[in-house]
Amino acid sequence: MNTDIKSIQEQVLNAVKNKQPLAISGTNSKSFYGNKIDGESLSLRDYQGVIQYEPTELYITAKAGTSLRAIEQILTESGQLLAFEPPQFNDGTIGGAVASGLSGPARPYLGAVRDFVLGVKCINGKGELLSFGGQVMKNVAGYDVSRLLTGSLGTLGVILEVTLKVLPVPRFEASYLKQMSFDDAKTILNELASQPVPFSATAYDGENLYLRLSGHQPSIEKLINELKFDALANAESFWASIRNHSHAFFKTSKNLWRLSLPIIHKPDFADEPFFMDWGGAQYWLATDHPAEYVFDLARKYQGSATLFYDRTNCTDKFQPLSREMLALQRRIKMAFDPNNILNPGRMYSEI
Repeated sequence: MNTDIKSIQEQVLNAVKNKQPLAISGTNSKSFYGNKIDGESLSLRDYQGVIQYEPTELYITAKAGTSLRAIEQILTESGQLLAFEPPQFNDGTIGGAVASGLSGPARPYLGAVRDFVLGVKCINGKGELLSFGGQVMKNVAGYDVSRLLTGSLGTLGVILEVTLKVLPVPRFEASYLKQMSFDDAKTILNELASQPVPFSATAYDGENLYLRLSGHQPSIEKLINELKFDALANAESFWASIRNHSHAFFKTSKNLWRLSLPIIHKPDFADEPFFMDWGGAQYWLATDHPAEYVFDLARKYQGSATLFYDRTNCTDKFQPLSREMLALQRRIKMAFDPNNILNPGRMYSEI
């Protein structure tokens, strides 16, 4: 069991010496995401605990194996939250949240994971212990490297500790819904996008448009009365079901793809089941079409696609990189992990 930095570092150094690939994990709550890894297990599950929490300074530092539930419980007691709403997937960890770079419903309105990462301590593929960033936003030393590690799925370093910016819980928050067509939903969202509306989540399930607003209560209620939306019952559980993929849509037996598209587009999915959130910047598409079909569809709308839930053992899960981008990714990988031992091939087989 890896319960301290020394034991984790020793395992990495041994792997470097023996040219043994490592499969980095926490609680394996996101083991479905990305390509499978053939390597020796390096688990951060037991390296857990909050190192420092300063409510008045709006930051928290925790070990990678610390559960998201534990961190959010601590923050709730001080009236604060992780604004990017990382999916918990039952027992997810803070290290996994940063490594995967996954954000919840509030992402387009309050920011992505990387926008809240202030600092990271990690071990690179040479077995070196490195620290980047700090505890406050004004401390920018190494800040971009911390953001680079976010979403890298453990291919650049073993994330040991992270420092995150936290925010106060909104004074007022309410959710609403209205039945309408996809065309009408896109029209309303595009019109409101140019106005100072305090959205904190939006979604469309093929039948209803859902809005969550956080901010000044009289202004929110005035807007909702104008739009003639109804109050959403069980709002907290509804948004949690999207955040943690427990909503019925995510239980499809088909491959489930995530498409990131510019909000100006109104994609045509040819009657395939889909779910829209992030104001139209993210779509979940359930289809048995081959990967190249979905990648071409994403390109058509100037976006990208990722196979999130693979039901058919598909070999291509991430939108293919351009030649120039692949070369850049290889250079970054070589700088951090020249021996290619950290989660090799988790994102792309070429890296």
